[in-house]
Amino acid sequence: MFTHFFVNVPYDLLVKKYLPLFAKQLLNPEIYFPPEILDKWPEEEFRALAREIEQFNLKTTFHAPFFDLSLGSIEPKVRKATQERLEQTLDLVDFFHPLSIVVHLSYDPRVYDNRLEEWLENAVQTLEKLILIAERKKVYLNLENVFETQPDIFLMFLKRLSSNYVGICFDIGHIYAFTHTTLKDWEVIFPFIKQLHLHDNHGHKDEHLGLGRGNIDFLSLFSLLKKYKLYPVLTLEPHTEEAFWHSLDYLDKLPNETKNFLKTCPRLT
Repeated sequence: MFTHFFVNVPYDLLVKKYLPLFAKQLLNPEIYFPPEILDKWPEEEFRALAREIEQFNLKTTFHAPFFDLSLGSIEPKVRKATQERLEQTLDLVDFFHPLSIVVHLSYDPRVYDNRLEEWLENAVQTLEKLILIAERKKVYLNLENVFETQPDIFLMFLKRLSSNYVGICFDIGHIYAFTHTTLKDWEVIFPFIKQLHLHDNHGHKDEHLGLGRGNIDFLSLFSLLKKYKLYPVLTLEPHTEEAFWHSLDYLDKLPNETKNFLKTCPRLT
């Protein structure tokens, strides 16, 4: 069984199709809330789903909206929209009690490289308002890498914050799809990792394949977790049912030592 794993799933697909599968496999959902769900879905339906998940003894994490949003955008209206979407997501914490919320850092060096300090100041101001809510609700805000080409931006950002409720959601698939870096280059952020997004690719685009179906060395990643004594939230991010089953098959065939270590996750502090 993979009861210590989470699987990313859009809210509407979880409600309409996949909750029975999650319950049968004893897998925990990482619920993605797109804007149209946050704006139009009745509150009572959120409450009903939360009750069902609890009845199945499953845990949850959240994935916040991210399209066209940026914590540090130079455009004030984009920052305002970003804050409002994250506040809407935080409002749902009282129903589902997730362990964490994944938030895209959304720093794109192609756009902001010449205005890095301004972007960082804006991002800190945006997130600090949300950290107060997260601390009160005891939920982690884990910043995910997507188009960030180097780990330094995460270090610079985290040094400006003082909350234990902010960490990193490390997406190994994105560093192979969107950067020219290696896992070793990103080792500097490992002390801050509280969550992993796990999916595979061949190094040229964000394919979101099942584990073992691309070129990524997940055993090296898991070895680094042991090296740094990290016990993050482990989240599979398949984009198809086929990729989901491929990932479970890969995990089932891992060496027993690795499987036993992963079973100790998550332990967030």
